[in-house]
Amino acid sequence: MSPRSPLRHAEARGAAAPRSTQSAKAPPRLYGGLSAEERQAERRDRLIVAAIQVSARTGREGATVAAICAEAGLTARYFYESFPNREVLFRAAFGRVQDELFARIAAQASGRDPVLAALTAFFAVLAEYPGPARVFLVELDETEAEMKALGRAAAARFGALFVPDAEPGSLAQAGATGAIIQIARRWIQEGFKPAPEKVAAICLPFARAANPQRG
Repeated sequence: MSPRSPLRHAEARGAAAPRSTQSAKAPPRLYGGLSAEERQAERRDRLIVAAIQVSARTGREGATVAAICAEAGLTARYFYESFPNREVLFRAAFGRVQDELFARIAAQASGRDPVLAALTAFFAVLAEYPGPARVFLVELDETEAEMKALGRAAAARFGALFVPDAEPGSLAQAGATGAIIQIARRWIQEGFKPAPEKVAAICLPFARAANPQRG
C-alpha cells in the first residue's frame, strides 16, 4: 500500500473539485509526510549523529564509512548522497559537537563571576561527554586546512566566553584561550581528573591575566 499523501487526504475531506482540462505540474511526492529533500536532510542528520557516536566509542580511525552507516541504519549509497568522503562528514560532526557544547555551557554557566562560571561549565560538559571530548578536542586532526579553520573559529568562540574583556582576536585572548584548551586536552588525557571545579580554578588565572578589566 502506498503511503497516504496529506494533499490527497485534505482533498478528500473537501468538496470534489472540477477537473481541469489543462495539465498541471504534479506536486512533489511525500513519503511519511516528508518530501524528498526533507528525507535527505533527515538521513544526513542521522549520519552526523552516527559519526559522533561511533568515533566517541572507537576513535576517529575506527569510524569507517561502513561503521557509520551501520550505526545510522543506512547503506553506503545514502552516505555518498550527503558526503563525498569521511573528512567532510567529520567537519560537519565537529561543527555539531561544538554547537552542542556551547549550548550546554550557556545553559550551565551562571553565577556572579561569568568567566569562572563559563570555565566550570566547560569542564563539566567535557566530563559529562568524555567520548566526544576526546575525539573533537584531543584527537582533532588539524592537518587539514578546513578542519584547522574550524578549530580557529571554535577557539574564537571560546575566547569570547573565557576572555570577554580582551579585544576579539587579540594576542591576549588567543594566548589565554590556547592555554586553557591545552590544559583541557591534558586533563582529558589524564582521565578527567581533578574535578571540573578544580581545573576551572587552575585555568582562571590565565583568563584573568588576559581580561584587562578583571586582571
